[in-house]
Amino acid sequence: MNESEMTSLLDNLIQGYDPRLRPDFGGDPVTVTVGFWVLSIDAINVIDMDYRMDFFLRQLWRDPRLKHRFDDTLALSNTMLDKIWVPDTYFVNSKMSKFHSVTTINKMLSISPDGLVHYNSRVTVKASCAMNLRMFPKDVQNCNIDIESYGYSADNVQYQWENRSDNGIAVNKKIRDMPQYNLSDINVSRHFTMYVAGNWSGLTATFRFRRRSGYFIIHIYAPCALIVILSWISFCIPPESTAARIALGITSVLTITTILNMLNNSMPKVSYVKAVDWYLIGCFLFVFAVLLEYTFVLYIDNEEVTEYKKDLVNYSSESVKHRSPAHAMNGSIPNGYSPAVFSEHGKKCGHNCHHAHHDVVLKREKHKSSYEQLGGCRPRLKFPAVIDTECIDEFARVLFPFIFIAFNVIYFIVFFFIDWEEKT
Repeated sequence: MNESEMTSLLDNLIQGYDPRLRPDFGGDPVTVTVGFWVLSIDAINVIDMDYRMDFFLRQLWRDPRLKHRFDDTLALSNTMLDKIWVPDTYFVNSKMSKFHSVTTINKMLSISPDGLVHYNSRVTVKASCAMNLRMFPKDVQNCNIDIESYGYSADNVQYQWENRSDNGIAVNKKIRDMPQYNLSDINVSRHFTMYVAGNWSGLTATFRFRRRSGYFIIHIYAPCALIVILSWISFCIPPESTAARIALGITSVLTITTILNMLNNSMPKVSYVKAVDWYLIGCFLFVFAVLLEYTFVLYIDNEEVTEYKKDLVNYSSESVKHRSPAHAMNGSIPNGYSPAVFSEHGKKCGHNCHHAHHDVVLKREKHKSSYEQLGGCRPRLKFPAVIDTECIDEFARVLFPFIFIAFNVIYFIVFFFIDWEEKT
C-alpha cells in the first residue's frame, strides 16, 4: 500500500467518526486493559507522605469503528489521538501528574485491523501514601496507585489489568534496590467504588517498600550507644571532681537530646512513639541516670559529713569530763573528711576537739577495718549510711553496662528480628 492509499485509509477511518461517543455506545461497557512499565520510583517522602513514580502507561481497548483493511497494525502519530475516542483515565490518589513532552509529546498510538487500539504514554505521578511509622526504621510501607475513569461509570467503562505473569506491572530490576528502600512486592486488584453519581470501576496497584535500616544504625543507633558508654567514664572519676563529672553528664544528655530533635525534624509530627524513639528515650534515661547516680553519691557523702559533725559535738562535750590530753590525735584529720570541717569546729571547741577527733577516727577506722574484712561493699545498718559512698561507683560500673546490654538485646529482638508484618 502506497502513501496515497494509506492517506485515503486514514481519512476513511475518521470520516463520520464522532470522538465524543465511546465505542459501542448504548451497548456493553468498554473494557479498558491497563498495564505499567515502571521506569523509576523515587522521592518517597515520609514528611508529606507521598512518593513519585515514572512509568509507561499502557491502555488497550477495542473500537469497532476503527476496523481497517490494512494487513498490519497501524502505527500512527500522536496527533491522531485528538480525532478518536480515548478513555479519560485519571489517578485517584495523585497529588501531581504530568505527561512528558521532550523532545516531543511522549505518546504512542497503534490500531490493529480488528479495531484494537493500543495507547501508550509516559507519565510521572506524585501519589499520596498513608504511612505507618510505628516500626521506623524497620518499617514496611504499602503505597497504592489507584486508577479510575473520571467521567464514565461502570455502565460505560470498566478497567482490568493485563493478563500476564507480572499481573500487568513490569518493573525495572534496578529500582527494586533503592538507597533507603527495597521494593519487596507488588499486588494488583480490581474494585468498584460507589459515588453519588453511580458505581465506578477502578484498579489498584500496591507497592510494598521495606526500609533499609543500615543508614540509621550507622548514624543514629551507633552514636547514641557510644554516648551512653562514654557517660560511664563518670564512674571512674573521683567524686571530688564535681566539675568534670557534671560536665560529662550534662554533655551526654544534651547530645542525646540533639540527636532526638534532629531526627524528629525530618519526620512527620505523629502522635505515637516510633521504634527509634524508644531507643533514643532509653539512651536518654541511661545518661540521665548517670547524673542521678552522682547526685546520690554527693547526697550520701554530705549526710556522712553532717553525721560526723553531730558526733564531733557530742564527743567534744564528753571529753572535758572523761578524757585527758594524752588521747589527742596530734592534729590528724579523719580519712574522708575535709580539713575545712575541722577548722570550723576547731575554732568553736578549741583543744578539746582533738579528743573528739581521735574518737571519731577510731570509730571510722574500726568500721573501715570491718568493711575490708568482709571483702567488699556491704550494706550498713543505719540510713543514710546504708550504702558506702566508695561502693556506689563500683556497683554502677557493673550494673549500668549489664542493664544497657540487656536493653539492646531486647530492643533489637523486638524491633529488628521479629517480622511483625508477617505475624499480623
